[in-house]
Amino acid sequence: MSLFPLSILGTSQLHHQLKSMNAPLSSDARGKRILIDSIDRISKLPDDVLVKILASTSTEDAVKTGVLSTRWKNVWKQVPYLHFDMLIATLNKRGPLDPLSNHVAKSITEVIKNHNGHLMGCSIDHFSHHCQDGELETWIQLLTLQKHTKALSLFNLHVHGNGKRSNVLQLSPNTFSHPSLSTLFLHGYNLETPHAFNECNNLKILKLERIFAEVDVFNTVIASCPSLKVLVLNAMWYNDKACLKIHNNNLKVLHLDSCNVDCIDVSAALLDIFSVYYYMFDRKYNFVINAPRILFKSWTQDSRRVPFMNYNITSHAQEKENLGHEFVVSGDANYFQRLKSLKVVIDVMNSREVEMLRDILVAWHGIMEELDIIFKDNNVSKEEGESSNGGTQKKKWEETKLFPNADFGVEVLWMVNFSGSNKKQFALASRFVMQGTIMKKMMIKTSSIFAKEKLENEAAVAKLKELPKGNANLSIECF
Repeated sequence: MSLFPLSILGTSQLHHQLKSMNAPLSSDARGKRILIDSIDRISKLPDDVLVKILASTSTEDAVKTGVLSTRWKNVWKQVPYLHFDMLIATLNKRGPLDPLSNHVAKSITEVIKNHNGHLMGCSIDHFSHHCQDGELETWIQLLTLQKHTKALSLFNLHVHGNGKRSNVLQLSPNTFSHPSLSTLFLHGYNLETPHAFNECNNLKILKLERIFAEVDVFNTVIASCPSLKVLVLNAMWYNDKACLKIHNNNLKVLHLDSCNVDCIDVSAALLDIFSVYYYMFDRKYNFVINAPRILFKSWTQDSRRVPFMNYNITSHAQEKENLGHEFVVSGDANYFQRLKSLKVVIDVMNSREVEMLRDILVAWHGIMEELDIIFKDNNVSKEEGESSNGGTQKKKWEETKLFPNADFGVEVLWMVNFSGSNKKQFALASRFVMQGTIMKKMMIKTSSIFAKEKLENEAAVAKLKELPKGNANLSIECF
């Protein structure tokens, strides 16, 4: 199950299997006089197994099992995740939207109240008027104060209500400051004040999508969350002449996707993953970033302004927890939707880093325009099987299929700091060539201040050119 399971609770076949276990036999079976086993074997399973089954169904179906029998009455109340979609709940019902949605809203409240124990996560897709009638705040209070929910996703459907006033997120101060709440996704709201985020030392992951506010409100929200490790900001502000300030000493992942930007000031000493969607720079801008772990600085010179990600895999892999990596490869994060370019720093002698690179490439959606790989300097004389951090290297990882996602492809691949004497680097390059992953061009930097290294690099490139190409149109060049 995903680390961020805020959108996974769709209908599965398990509930239908559960109902069909005691279904009548076919006429053919009856003709053969095969006896029906009338024992309800599923109900005899322990609670923890039944909860796992119900966790794979929709919340609506899980709640419905409560009427099957006394045995099932309270099982659904132990599922760790709840998902409510008011649009789907009202889609096939007749009548005015307001009464229907209000009925669904009351049902959501009852389900949350009746749930036993604490929740790992909950997501609610609701209509705009619930921002105003107090229902949304009731849900949040129940989920945080009573259910101690760890991950919360709130999605404003914008179906009901016109104008920005109908989407104002009117919440009490310190609404999101409960110590159990560590992940928060918000979509489609107007923030007039930052009060709901007062003293949010608990939040580690904050994703704000289509959020309208003054720049000072955003600055206060970010400053109120000093423990953030992941910040995704799809923000729109009303005042052009202001500076967005993102100063955080714990931040590992930062994604910016905004418009009408006049100034952005980023200071993040531990930042390993940094991505930008470039329509935020529609005009002249002032962009200052102090992030020593981000080694590529090319966004200030890139006239094409392609949406990109910079990822220092080597630095991130040294951390005890990989919260940032798990977030960006999670389907729920939807991180790569519009990114076109990836720049990574990697030590190929470290099997963990190679696996992390593989995770990113598999999770990428569609065709990548450009992939830049900068190889971290390492001791190429290490024995086979030994990683650069002293651990055990998986034998012959280069023989496995590095790109199992058939949809992944890259138009142009750049390799920097390439060493012709490093067998692991050559193996990685050969996988790109033979598997047909590169569509147009592979560019390898062979230049070196040492003549011997330059000759080794050029010899390695010559061998790459002799390999059978997965893509006949591939061009391999040096720079």
